[in-house]
Order: sequence, then structure tokens, then C-alpha cells
Amino acid sequence: MGFTVVFWSPISGQAGTTSNLIAAATLLGLEYSSRLLLLGHLQSEYAAVERSFYPRRSWMSKADASSDAGIDELLRLLKNRKLEPNMLRDYTLPLLAERLDILPGSKKPDVAFVSSEQDWLAPLLELTRRAYDLVLLDGGSGNVSAWTQVLLRQADLLVVCLPQNLLKLEQVFPTLEAQLLSNRKLLLVFGQYDPRSASTVKNVMRQFHRREHAYPIVHNAGWLDSTQQGDVVRFLFRNRQVPRDHENSLFIHQVRSLAQAIVQCTGLSKPLFGGKEDDGR
Repeated sequence: MGFTVVFWSPISGQAGTTSNLIAAATLLGLEYSSRLLLLGHLQSEYAAVERSFYPRRSWMSKADASSDAGIDELLRLLKNRKLEPNMLRDYTLPLLAERLDILPGSKKPDVAFVSSEQDWLAPLLELTRRAYDLVLLDGGSGNVSAWTQVLLRQADLLVVCLPQNLLKLEQVFPTLEAQLLSNRKLLLVFGQYDPRSASTVKNVMRQFHRREHAYPIVHNAGWLDSTQQGDVVRFLFRNRQVPRDHENSLFIHQVRSLAQAIVQCTGLSKPLFGGKEDDGR
């Protein structure tokens, strides 16, 4: 049985939630031999997660995609009790062969999809855990909707993405436990991080008396460009072994630290799940 990891932020638009998810998932796919499934905003075909892996022209044409690929067909089979775990890969798109697949979102309008499919989300995630070692989901950000509540309850590991904005953190931290309603495994990630700010991870954690493991992901213009150009796999592959004085070194180091934390929390470092690739580092 695999593990479900949900990336989520209580604050809209400041913590780089989707960017953090894409970076961690892609580096895990490049450096670990486990089978991973990446799920963006399941209720939206236009999801930023999907677009980050395909150039705009390829995305618009989707010439390489099966007409059956996506969550709509999976849910149809699930409702008819015809869906088995070994069938899931027939409806996903491969991003890294035998490593990382992505499940395209729904073609239905968001409101219609959520209202009709919300009750089927938990059974679907249960099946994905039986087919993949690790299932990574974009839980979005902001107010906790009924859809998000289902995702949070399904998470074996919750990655909470936060900004360095102290005013926002003062509002968030007192209510975080009430929102999560669980003592599940938890990691904190400070996205779009500025190391020159006085609000360092260490200072923030001390000020708010937090004891969770926390990881910064520094702002990186090249990375953000690659997410908009559908070029994230090539960006990380090209930069994953750059020297320490390279402009992208800190970003890669921090994403790798987060990926390793996910591996440790979910037990994927064990030989049973493939473990880390030996690339000489």
C-alpha cells in the first residue's frame, strides 16, 4: 500500500504551493525508483500542475494524450465497479518512464465536478495507493472547502506551505490545528523564500513556538519560467548536479532536502520501495 501526500496552504497565492509540489514530485521521480502518481487540481483540466510539464503548443493539441486519459473516465469505471488498481496507468500520462505519471483533471466545470464527484474522491485515492508507492496531490490554498477537507483527511503526510509574511502567519498558526483536526505527519514549507529577510525559518519557528520540521524553498526565476513554459523536467535534470556556486544550486539543494524529508516520512527509502538512485553524489 502506498502513501498519499497532500500539498496545501491556508493562505492563498503567497506560499508557492503548486510550485513546491511540482518541484518535489519531479525531483523524486528523477532520483528515486519508486512509482509516483502526481495529481493536480483534479477538478480542473486547466490545472497549473499539468501545464508545467508540457510546452504550450503540446498542451493545446494534446496530440500525445489518449482520449480516455484523465479522472473523468476513472470515476466512470469506479462508479460501475469496473476499476482495478492495475488499470490506473492506462488513464494517466507518463512524465518519467516507470517513475512518474500524471492524472489529467476533469473536463467538467469545477462546480459541477465537485458537487457530483466529491463522494468518490476517497475511494479513488484508495485505489491509487494500491497502484503507486506515492500519490502526490495539490490541495490548493485558502479556505478549507468540503473538497479540500476530504483531501486533508486522506493525507498520510501533509505538506503545509507558508509565506514569510509575519502578519499572515500570526493569523494562521493559532488556527492551523483546528483546520487540520488531526495529528497526522506534518511538514512545513516556506515557499518563494527570501534568505535575506529577517523572517528566516529559524526565527519564524522560534517566534511562533513551532516544533515541526520546516523547509525553505527559495524563489528562483529560472524555475518559475520553466513552470510556465512546460519545461520543469528538463530544468531539474539539467541543474540537479550543478556546482555549489551556481545560481540554481540553493534552489536544487532545498528541493532535494524537501524530497528527502518526504521519503523519510513515508518510508520510501527502504529497499522494498526502491530507495535513492546511486548517481555518484
